[in-house]
Amino acid sequence: MNAKLITLSGIDGSGKSTQITSIQNYYRKLNSPFVYLWTRGGSTPGIEIIKLLSRKVAGKKLPPSGHSIQRDQMFKKNWIQNMWLMLSILDLLRIYSINIRWELWRGKTVICDRYLWDTLIDFKIMFPYIEIENWLLWKALVWCAPEPDVELLLMIPIELSEKRCLQKFDPFPDTKEQRILRYALYKETSNLNKWSIIDATQPEEAVFVQIKHKLS
Repeated sequence: MNAKLITLSGIDGSGKSTQITSIQNYYRKLNSPFVYLWTRGGSTPGIEIIKLLSRKVAGKKLPPSGHSIQRDQMFKKNWIQNMWLMLSILDLLRIYSINIRWELWRGKTVICDRYLWDTLIDFKIMFPYIEIENWLLWKALVWCAPEPDVELLLMIPIELSEKRCLQKFDPFPDTKEQRILRYALYKETSNLNKWSIIDATQPEEAVFVQIKHKLS
């Protein structure tokens, strides 16, 4: 089988992790090589290394990971917002334009949990007053990132998302307001993108049947 770039998107609780496991099993049965990538802007390997080094240098001056008053105060500074966004995009540029293309060239299917538009939605929620999509660096990322062969968006009602999220552990969950905004942004972005939209309120097996049809 030809190597493909497969991306899964959707709000929390939509079943991305479950379906990614099914996709991996599907390719194992076909003896087709693949790699899995979780790419969330600001939490990529390069950024995690920068965070680790910064904490070693600054010590307790930096707030711990996750939501906190100290962290929120720090991110109110414009220069910190801009620096964090620039570093996040640069690391994504490395992953998308080099790492993913390299794996595809080697003949491996790449399965991405989240992709470009998920990160854009994250940035819009974190920094609503910054028009990140107008940055030249963001445009360069969009231009350099390979076009997915299969681009899936799992959609569920926001009420179901809240119910499912209460049933699983999330160290840094969205607030109710953030979840509502995230859902609205996915709905808005779905009209501008080439996503194949799947109703993820169906049983897991029925959802995967539709995904498998897209893969083949």
